[in-house]
Amino acid sequence: MSENLKELYQIQKVLNDTGYHDISRISKEIQDYCNEKAISPTLVLKRIETGEPWDYIRGESEFYGNKFLLNRKTLIPRPETEQMVDIAISFLEENPNYKNVIDVGTGSGCIIISIAKVIKDKKEINLCGIDIDKQALSIAKENAVLHKINEKVTFLKGNLLKATELKDGTLIIANLPYIPKKIYKKLDRSVLNFEPKRALLGGKDGLKYYKKLISQIKQAYKSNISLLIEIEPSTLEDLRMVLGNYETDIIKDSRNHNRFVLIRLS
Repeated sequence: MSENLKELYQIQKVLNDTGYHDISRISKEIQDYCNEKAISPTLVLKRIETGEPWDYIRGESEFYGNKFLLNRKTLIPRPETEQMVDIAISFLEENPNYKNVIDVGTGSGCIIISIAKVIKDKKEINLCGIDIDKQALSIAKENAVLHKINEKVTFLKGNLLKATELKDGTLIIANLPYIPKKIYKKLDRSVLNFEPKRALLGGKDGLKYYKKLISQIKQAYKSNISLLIEIEPSTLEDLRMVLGNYETDIIKDSRNHNRFVLIRLS
């Protein structure tokens, strides 16, 4: 067996032992990464064995068919979140009076940038990403440059919507921290030990930040405002109580979970 194959076998074994899926792809990525950086795979594998996610080690991840840079202040994009991009694009096509899109809690910027890439020719739509963390915003801006849409998307630092003035005809997208405290404590060590707690924990009921966001929207007194959010499915009934009589659409993810909620707030 060649040294190259031995190395690949060892990488695949560690990935398998630590619970990774798609081992063939990731093992090749690790091997290429180590060759490019001129480092031993052992250094990477030791970090993986501690539970550190491969995407943080390499500093990037895939989302909606594109590469996005990451740091430890940004969540690793989840595949199911890609559906938010599709929902938002369909909504904008069906509601041409909506000329503004705000991504609250933008993180790496993967959602708003993915939308921007699809609708880049629609110059009449204003796109904005907001985050409270300046290091996350720094990465989001780098990603905008990487994807050549930095002139299309504005990034602002702020607490939810306090960074901007809400306008009529705005779709607000929010994938805010939504994990209830009791569920957060049971998450995998790769999440608990490495991903930013402030980007995951949504208070006792998982709705802490969505309640604040909805309150800010109501106080703005604007017309044609819709909100698209991602939730922990177990919090849906509590969310219904928060929303009251607002018109809502519950959208299932690919695993048939109630994952997304589209709310017409005015």
